[in-house]
Amino acid sequence: MSGSDQAKQGAGALADLFETEYERIVRYFYVRIGDGGAAEELASEVFLRALERIDSFEWRGIPMQAWLFRIAHNMTVDYLRKHAGRRAAPLAAAEQVASADSPEETALMAMERRELLDAMEALTPAQREVISLRFFTGLSCAETAQVMKRSNGAVRELQSSGLKGLRRVLGARQERAVHVPEG
Repeated sequence: MSGSDQAKQGAGALADLFETEYERIVRYFYVRIGDGGAAEELASEVFLRALERIDSFEWRGIPMQAWLFRIAHNMTVDYLRKHAGRRAAPLAAAEQVASADSPEETALMAMERRELLDAMEALTPAQREVISLRFFTGLSCAETAQVMKRSNGAVRELQSSGLKGLRRVLGARQERAVHVPEG
């Protein structure tokens, strides 16, 4: 098969991946940067960059999906460097709260999501990355390891320590919220 045939085949696979992975990549960016509009723009840019580089993609047993998330990871690092200290306060994602039965439930879900994203700021960047990839985008441990260029064991350790950190931060916040001073 010629190089141009492989590139055409790769472009077709990329189009299929756009259909299945675009929303997950948008969610990944949203969780990491907190700006829905920027998340959509960056997700589109991931696919443009992938299309530009499709002829250089070499199959090494790593799914194209992991390659896309690696591009997204690199773009996130660049974005956060450029916009240091300007992370937008995340609002509830419409798709996450659409199933709520009442405005009160919608507001509660938005508050819980905001609290979780704020608590993630207490984690290390690597822990945040693992939590984002595993729980917000649904990647497996092996896929997360490929994206982050780490071993499965390292990803599991980061996930474990990240979840412990979240429990600690959220538990402390809950204790402060429940504590009623005497007097």
